[in-house]
Amino acid sequence: MRSVLFVTPMIIVLLALEFYVRSLPSSYRQKEQWMEEHASEVEVLLLGNSHGLFGLRPEVFPKKTYNLCNVSQIFEYDEFLLRRFLPKCSCLTDVFLIVDNSNLFDPPLEVSEDFRCTYYHLYMHYPKHSIISKYGFELSHIEAFKEKLIHGGDSCDSLGWNASYSKSTRDISNLSPSAVQVAIDHHSCKDWNYAEANRQALVRIRDLCCQFHVRLILLQAPVTHSYYYGVSQRQRDYLNNCCDIDGVVRADYSLDENFNEDDFYDPDHLVDTGALKWSKLICDSFL
Repeated sequence: MRSVLFVTPMIIVLLALEFYVRSLPSSYRQKEQWMEEHASEVEVLLLGNSHGLFGLRPEVFPKKTYNLCNVSQIFEYDEFLLRRFLPKCSCLTDVFLIVDNSNLFDPPLEVSEDFRCTYYHLYMHYPKHSIISKYGFELSHIEAFKEKLIHGGDSCDSLGWNASYSKSTRDISNLSPSAVQVAIDHHSCKDWNYAEANRQALVRIRDLCCQFHVRLILLQAPVTHSYYYGVSQRQRDYLNNCCDIDGVVRADYSLDENFNEDDFYDPDHLVDTGALKWSKLICDSFL
């Protein structure tokens, strides 16, 4: 009886904390709810990882556009979101998908950033994990839980773009040689089996778009020259081969001459003004 009296208040506190952290702003929940309400209106869908989340601004696009990108979103989740929402997107004509050195070589999220699996499970209804697994509770990822409590969650604008990579708040040290090396190391291929699995997922995404008669455009995001040339030639060759598949359009902006160092927040992410520039270039070329 005493043990029950001791444990019960702890359980109540933990449940209260779980409830509270789930109530904080979440881009995953925000995007899920927006797509549920507006999928039938969308003409252009933007998919991919942080290169798209911070770099693609839907308000610039002349068609009804939504940014469904998330940080570290690998093709597994791009495919899931497409399978979920494509049947509801009756007006969809184009899908722009980030495919570059930042995501083609990524391991599964369970290996790299497993707390994000929880967000897809809780807020986007990804059925891969059981509700009683560690991915059913935000409290099971203590560091991510504390980060969310400290910063109050995250959110995007009304069309899914995250404006937090502002030029006015950029730290120039983000572009230092050491920062470049950190970015390169982060996206260096650790296991070529992961790269092959990602390639197969990319082909399935191509097939999905073909099935629904939607044009698929593969985007390679602008990056700094030092980052681009720091990546191994083997990875660049593999990327080129993977993007050269039938039924898709490829748009490589990685070394586009329109961009300079002032456009970057860090070695491989654009600031808000750089994102505006890139979005306009994409619209001029494809829409």
